Amino acid sequence: MQARIYSQSLDVSSAAIDSRLGSGSFDRLQLKAGLRLSNSSIAVGLLLFLALLAIIQAFVGLMFVILLLVSAILFAVFYWNYRYQKRRRLIFESTPEVIDDVIRGIDAGRSLEQALVNALNDAPKVFFPLLFRLRSAVESGRDYTGLIDDFSKLYRIPPLTFVAVALRTSSHYGSAVRPVLKKVSRSLRSQQEMRREFLAATAETRFTAMAFAVLPLVIGASLIGLNESFRDVLLDTESGQKMLMTSIGLIVVGTIIVFRMVQGVGRG
Repeated sequence: MQARIYSQSLDVSSAAIDSRLGSGSFDRLQLKAGLRLSNSSIAVGLLLFLALLAIIQAFVGLMFVILLLVSAILFAVFYWNYRYQKRRRLIFESTPEVIDDVIRGIDAGRSLEQALVNALNDAPKVFFPLLFRLRSAVESGRDYTGLIDDFSKLYRIPPLTFVAVALRTSSHYGSAVRPVLKKVSRSLRSQQEMRREFLAATAETRFTAMAFAVLPLVIGASLIGLNESFRDVLLDTESGQKMLMTSIGLIVVGTIIVFRMVQGVGRG
């Protein structure tokens, strides 16, 4: 009896693990941005970066070390967010085609599982992590709807959650999943149409926000580069370095505020 309970608990725990697309928080963080960094490459990169900071501190000073460290962190955050948002938009735009492929597969006489695997196989590469685990779950006879649900939560695509619920209901109770898939596909296409219209209507506002975010950096760099005496005061004196760090901090804060104000413009 105890052995049976223990085996059931193992099955439940393994099913819970299989329903997630990443084995840990760092793996899921990389998966969201489509990154594949090994532990060795990350360790080597950190060692080289620390060596660079030590060299800068020895020859230039602590202020520039702090500036470089903050700049590197901001660049990493913005680069990760850019890749994540790009993959998220690609998933959002490709989901209607994937759903239509599933419907065509069902109409052609394939099973729901086989139609889903074939549709993801023809989808963009951003769906590959889901395809790999879903195909394994289908071949072994496990529940695969948790994978779709986790994928939708990972990239914040609510329509995929509806698809996962519809597939789970169909597999458990035998209800028709085709009408639900059609409604989700139609809803996604209408949202994409609204998004394109909204982007066209707000193009001038977004360009102005970009200009206001970049213009202070360009003006500051131009003043420092063209005025030698001004550059010497900023770089060679303690008060100048403090003013430079303060101005850079204010520019960074202002840029973040501007980008946050237009962050939701036109996104799915």
